[in-house]
Amino acid sequence: MFSDFFLLSTRGIMHRKMRSWLTVIGVFIGITAVVAMISIGLGLERSVTQQVAKVFGYNSFLVVGKNAFQSPHSAAKAVHVNLNVIKQVPGVTAVAAVRSETGFVKGPSSAGKSRQGFLPVMGLSPTLMTEFSSFLGDLSFAPGGRFFRPGESNVAILGHAVATQLHAQLGYTITIEDHQFKIIGIIAPKTTGQGASFGLNRTSNADTIFVPFDQMNVLFGKSDKVLLTLVKTAKGTDVDTIAARVKQALKAAGDTTVTTVTYSDISRQISTVMGSVSGFLAGIAGISLLVGGVGVMNTMYTAVLERTREIGVMKALGARRGQILSIFLIESGLMGLVGGIVGVLFGLGLSSVAAAVIRGYFNVEIHAVASPILIVSTLAFSFFLGAFAGWMPARRAAKLPVVDALRYE
Repeated sequence: MFSDFFLLSTRGIMHRKMRSWLTVIGVFIGITAVVAMISIGLGLERSVTQQVAKVFGYNSFLVVGKNAFQSPHSAAKAVHVNLNVIKQVPGVTAVAAVRSETGFVKGPSSAGKSRQGFLPVMGLSPTLMTEFSSFLGDLSFAPGGRFFRPGESNVAILGHAVATQLHAQLGYTITIEDHQFKIIGIIAPKTTGQGASFGLNRTSNADTIFVPFDQMNVLFGKSDKVLLTLVKTAKGTDVDTIAARVKQALKAAGDTTVTTVTYSDISRQISTVMGSVSGFLAGIAGISLLVGGVGVMNTMYTAVLERTREIGVMKALGARRGQILSIFLIESGLMGLVGGIVGVLFGLGLSSVAAAVIRGYFNVEIHAVASPILIVSTLAFSFFLGAFAGWMPARRAAKLPVVDALRYE
C-alpha cells in the first residue's frame, strides 16, 4: 500500500512540475540558510577548541583570577598566586608563570643619545619553552634569536615594534629600571596567512619586552602577583582532580581570589556560547522556512481543489480517509524533502565558500563542518516540515463527501 501511496504522490507532483519546483525553491532557500549558519558555527567552534587544545594539551591547566573570563578587561588583572604551594601538590610536575609590569626603558646609545620611555615588561618562566611551548603560540624569532635558558639572567627578548622604536638589534644592551640587559632575541613580525593563537602571540606583544621571570623581582621588587600560571600534571593523572587539589591548596594558603581552568572547563564554555550563537542565527534563517512552509500549504490547497473529482473516484472505489490523508501528506512531505536535499547541498557549498573567505581575509583557521547528524536531521526536518504544512489541505481532502467530490467541476 505504501508503494501505491508513493506513486500517486509522485504523479501528483510531476503533473504540476513548475508549481512544484517553485514551492521547493521556497523550502530550499530556508534550508540553505540554516545549514550554512550551523555549519559555519560548528566550524568556528571546532577551530577555537583546537586552538585551546594546543595550549592546554591533555595534562595541563591554568590558574587565574576568579573573574578572568567574565569580562574583556578582567583577564589582564594580576592576582596573588603562591607558586611554591602549587609545586608541592602531588601530581604536579611543572609550573610556569607570567608576570607583567611597566618599566622605564632606555635603548642603546647612539651618538651619545638613546631612546627611552615607559614600556610593558613581561617576565616569563623558562619552563614555558620546555614544558608549555604551545602557550607561546606563533612566536618565532628573527635570525639568530632564541628563548631564555634555565638560570639565565640579564637577558631580554624584544617585540619587533619595540626593537624598531629603540633602534635595537641582537647583541645590543638596553637598560630597564637601571639594570642592563643583553638582547638575545627579537620576535619576528607576523606575516600574511599566519593564524592567531590562544596564548602569547607576536601581534599583541609586539611592543613588549620579555625577561626571565626571576628578573622581575630584581627590577620591580619581590611579589607573588602574576597574570596567570600554567600547571602541568603527571602522565596518567586526572587533570580535573589535580586542578581541584591545587585550588584547595591555594585557598588554604590564603589565595582566595584565584581559580583553576582546565581544558574541559573552557571546552564547555565554548560549546555553550557557540551553540547559543548558532541557534540564534539558525532561528533568524528559519524565518524563511516559515515562508517556505506557507508556500507548500498553498500549493497543496490548490492540488486538492484540482483533484477533487479524483478524490471522489478513489473514495467511491473504497479508499478510506486515512489513505487519502496519507497520499497528500506524502506528497507535501516529498516536496519538503526535495527542498531539503537541494538546500543541504547549497548550504554546505555556501558555508565552504564563507569559510574560505574568512580564512583568506581574517587569517582565522576555520573549515565548514558537514556533520552527518546535521545532514540527516535537516533532511528529516524538511520532510516533516512539508508534511506539517500539507496537513490541513490533506485533512480537507480526506473529509470531502463522495457525492460532492464526484460532481465537482
